[in-house]
Amino acid sequence: MTDRACVKRRYRDEATAELALTRIREAGDAREKTPQRTYRCPRCRGWHLTSWPE
Repeated sequence: MTDRACVKRRYRDEATAELALTRIREAGDAREKTPQRTYRCPRCRGWHLTSWPE
């Protein structure tokens, strides 16, 4: 699969995804679904944010 296999925003590594998650939490972003954690995507091998709890 290629990077284009996913429609979610792709982060290059876990640290970058965690930083994005922290910034969203600190900003108090009003979103329909608030990201809860990061995960490694088996399709694109990048990292994404998800609102699903572990």
